[in-house]
Amino acid sequence: MSNLPEKIYTEAQVERARNTAQFVGWLQGAGIVIGGAVVWNLMGWIPVLIGLGAVLWVLYKVFGPTTGNGSDDA
Repeated sequence: MSNLPEKIYTEAQVERARNTAQFVGWLQGAGIVIGGAVVWNLMGWIPVLIGLGAVLWVLYKVFGPTTGNGSDDA
């Protein structure tokens, strides 16, 4: 048994595989950059949304409907 490949590829096939791999690499890189930009942009909104939710929760607890039995089980 020899170390030779079972199939010999032509130069055109090898070049096409290289170009395809390079294109896929560019797509992956672009996806990482775009995804990172979206996450970076959303990171500024996450603390705002958490803070707004906390303020609304406190306002609801202070000014919200009260139960008739005097306990705060809700």
